[in-house]
Amino acid sequence: MLRKIINICIISICLMITTSFANTTGTVYLDTNKEVVEIGEEIEVTINLENIKTAAFTAYLNFDDTIFEYVSGTENTNVIGNRVISVWFDQLGGKQAKTGELIKLKFKAKANGLADFIVSGEFYSENGQLIETDFKEIQVQVGKKENKLPSDEQGTNANKSNADLKSLRVDTEGIIPTFDKNVKQYYLNVQNTINNIDVLAIAENPNSSIEITGNTDLKNGLNVISIKVVSEDKTQENIYNINVTKTANLDTANTNLETLAIENVLLNPPFDNTITHYDIEISNSTTQLNILAVPENENASTSISGNNDLKEGNNQILISVTASNGFTKKDFVINAYKRNIQEEEQFINEQEMQQEKLEEAYEIEQTSKVEENILEETNNTKWYIIGGIIATIIIITIVGIIYFKKKKSGNK
Repeated sequence: MLRKIINICIISICLMITTSFANTTGTVYLDTNKEVVEIGEEIEVTINLENIKTAAFTAYLNFDDTIFEYVSGTENTNVIGNRVISVWFDQLGGKQAKTGELIKLKFKAKANGLADFIVSGEFYSENGQLIETDFKEIQVQVGKKENKLPSDEQGTNANKSNADLKSLRVDTEGIIPTFDKNVKQYYLNVQNTINNIDVLAIAENPNSSIEITGNTDLKNGLNVISIKVVSEDKTQENIYNINVTKTANLDTANTNLETLAIENVLLNPPFDNTITHYDIEISNSTTQLNILAVPENENASTSISGNNDLKEGNNQILISVTASNGFTKKDFVINAYKRNIQEEEQFINEQEMQQEKLEEAYEIEQTSKVEENILEETNNTKWYIIGGIIATIIIITIVGIIYFKKKKSGNK
């Protein structure tokens, strides 16, 4: 076995010497089947490669040997101290290059604590080029995990048929939108180092029952955390979902919109990526709406439904954004209320009255300005007259002085 490992290492070294660096990039990340274990339990740690294929690699996995002990691994794997070394190459020269899961290793917990698993190594493409890689580590808790969301908060609604939540929080930042008991769909993107998410859900009626599922052992891709609330009298039920995307590349899970606008209609509230529900009111003559929805990521796609054949009353318009990874989605909901004929007439009358008031206010303002101008001109004219009188008096005075001086001088 050791000789085979040495041979493979020699092959890897040869590849390093005879090949140049490539611009191809990949992500090497770790995954585990359990994020919290007890002493004596075994876990599986998987080394994965994303976005590229590898035809040969030497992978190193460092672990905390004060908390875990190595149990077993795949062929061509050896352990030295707290480092597991795995080597592999495609004997068909790249025809069986790997991506996704590369190696699965087993460890056994032997002490309580929080342990880090750190991956590194060299990975080569089928062309013999060294793959530029990013490495992602993980943590595993041995022993009881401390609740990150302590709360003394309690609902105070005594209605036995109440199945609403009072609050909903998670221990990971980025949940969208802000909690609203009437909104049932929420969205969260997390790094693939996250395996469990603590959820704190508090019912308005403290006697309602709450069941939380799907928040542990998160898999790469889309996960749905479900919070089921059943009223005290068992007659009502609400389900709140948190759609969680676990990925090594958060950019590919971007479902944000850069622009959301409707021709000749204002959204209420104004558009914001942290808000997924909006209200608008439209005229009775409107049968369809022209909606502009532009995703932040140019590789994401959008679909719009419900904006045609609008009926009187409430209409729900759905704008679905699908991220470039093809599976992460976010829905923006617009509740469009179309006025009936009576409401339209009342609306028009109110608009006309408002227009009249605005015109009256404008006329008053203009009249006020005219009066101010007249008064200003009158004041200016008055000052002109006063100035003319003063100037005349001064001139007469000067002329008189000159006259009397000349007369006096002549008498001499």
